[in-house]
Parts: sequence; structure tokens; C-alpha cells
Amino acid sequence: MILKGLNRNNELIEIEIKGNIISRVTWLPKEEITGKEHYIIPGFIDIHTHGGYGTDFVDKSEKSIRKYLRNLPQEGTTSIVQATITTDKETLESCLKIAKHVQDNQNKNESRYLGVNIEGNYLNPFKKGAHKKEYLTPLTTSQVDFLTQFNNVRIISHAIELSTLKTTQYMVNKGVIPSIAHTVATGDIVLKHIKNGLKGVTHTFNAMTQFNHREDNAINRALTENKLYTEIIVDGLHVHPANVKLLYKIKPLDKIMIITDSAPPKGMPDGDYKFGELDIYKEGNTIKTKLDDVFAGSIATMHQCFKNMIKFTGCSLKSASIMSSTNQAEYLGIKNLGDIKKGYLADILILDKKLEIVKTIVNGKTLYSRGLKWTK
Repeated sequence: MILKGLNRNNELIEIEIKGNIISRVTWLPKEEITGKEHYIIPGFIDIHTHGGYGTDFVDKSEKSIRKYLRNLPQEGTTSIVQATITTDKETLESCLKIAKHVQDNQNKNESRYLGVNIEGNYLNPFKKGAHKKEYLTPLTTSQVDFLTQFNNVRIISHAIELSTLKTTQYMVNKGVIPSIAHTVATGDIVLKHIKNGLKGVTHTFNAMTQFNHREDNAINRALTENKLYTEIIVDGLHVHPANVKLLYKIKPLDKIMIITDSAPPKGMPDGDYKFGELDIYKEGNTIKTKLDDVFAGSIATMHQCFKNMIKFTGCSLKSASIMSSTNQAEYLGIKNLGDIKKGYLADILILDKKLEIVKTIVNGKTLYSRGLKWTK
């Protein structure tokens, strides 16, 4: 397969794909640019998505995960780390086992499954959001052993103030990324955990103590500590556009990661749904719990969040691409994803001049092409 177009630096390139690998990238003279070329950028990587199209990680169903993976190419998402929601231990173990089977036996017509992001069970009850309180418990080293038994957990999102420095270091030693989530941690606690390997901030601004000019807390440190990668939901609802811009202005570009935090009703009609054990409803662009009417994930796609980031911040296509693909690959420690380079996996997104999706290529195979009938 040969592709020709503009890369995210606005340079004219020609890409050759052999099998599932980018075998050649050639830079062409700028004099050959006609102005009609499409953009060629890395496929989106969503490291925090619970599901969509009526599917949920805790469905305990391989069929459910694969349905979601088949739908993702139309969004431009070529890889995901799928997130859990608070549930009982038996369900979680079963779902982790199923996810491991999917990851080890990926189909050619699916987006890439990179593993699991544990969000739930290890959160602070005072910032539980939509998660069920009765399952919440501090994260311990024994819990880490339980979660990592199938060797497919990439990230554990947890309230560090309820855990220990030893547990954070233990996760790092096990090859898992510690991320602070649903927290009331002070800035001092955050700094101590950074020294022991804390690497990420889960959906920055959401479910954490808010900014107070007389306090030092997790949001202060999320913004000012350059060692921390920050997830950000850019649906325009979870975080006000002005605060998306604030994060973009303060944080280094290479430490911002666009996520969707999408839930089962994404891509579905308005109505009532289940999210784990929660009763939720979708109305327009929002998903909320029926019990207490709080946000329960989003209906956003990575493509929508990508375009919103440009709209909210005025950033370049290149910067938006870095925040929706390159940073996620680096965060996960994956050396051959998130960029258009020789030897990298051919996970590629082609956009027109309006940044609408023309084609999505996963592992060297076209899984979505505009104008063709799309079967979910």
C-alpha cells in the first residue's frame, strides 16, 4: 500500500506499507504540494474508554469487547486501553481474563486492544463520582497482585491518599502505571508518590479537590508537576473549554493526553442503560446516573475530542495529534506506535482539509473508509 499526503508538520510525504509495518517514509519536494492533499497522521489511542455502542468492559463478554473494537475505526481510534468500573471481585477477575484472551487473539477487522485501565474499587468515597460506594477499598500490594495476575493491566487509577508509597512503588516494579484518581490528596502526598513512581492523573479536573488559592492539592500538582501525564476529557462538558485551554497553556505538550472516558451509550439513542451495576440514562450529549444525576462517562469519540482540542485551545493539528496519539504511546512505553515512522506499526488516520475522517488503517489494513457502508 502506498499513501501520499501531508504529515502533521504540513510536509508532503509518501508512505509505503508492507504487511502491518510502515516500510518507508519519503519526504517529497514542497513544490509538489497542490493544496488538495489529505492529512496523514497516527491513529488515535484512547487510554481511558469504558465502552460504547451498547457495550461495557464489565459485560463479562468477549463478544461485547469485540463489537466495540469493530466500531472504533469509524472514530479514527486505532488502539485502546479499556477501563473498568467499580464492581465485585469475581466479575472483575472474569472480565480481566476475557480481556486477556481478546488481547492475545486480536482479529484483523478490529482496532488494537492494548490492555486494561483499572478505574474503580480503589477510589476515595468522597470523590466517588458515579462509582458504587460499597465496593470501594484502599489499594494494597495484594490487590495489585490480584489485578495483575493475567499480565494485561497497564494502568491502575486510584486514590493515593488511601494507599501507601510502598504500593505505588510496587506497581512500578510490576510494570503497571500508577495514576491518581477520584482523590482528595494534598499536594505534599502527591509529591511523595511522584518520587515513588506516580506517573499519571486520571481525567484531570474531574473527581478531585478543586483549585483553591489557599491550598496545595492534587489539581495544583497535576498542573505544575511536569513529571505527571494528565488525561483530559475534551467533550466540552466534563471540563469547560476555558479550563481545557488552561491545561494546554500550563502543561508541557508532551504530558497532555486526550481521552474520551466514553460509556456504553456512546453511539446509541437516548434512553436508559446499564453501566456496570449502575442505572444510567443518555439524553443528548450527556450520560448521568438515574439515582443521583451525576456524570457517568461521556458519549464522545476521540475524533470529536481531537477537533474540540483545536477549537478550544487554538492548537495546531500537529499538537492535537501529539496529544491524541504520540503521548499515549510514550506513556504506555510502546515504541512503535503513535507516529508515522519507518518500522512503526501501520495504524494510520487520513483526514481531509476539514479534519473529517477519510480512512482508518489498523495494522496495515483499511478498516474504515468514508463513503462505504459501515456495518457495526
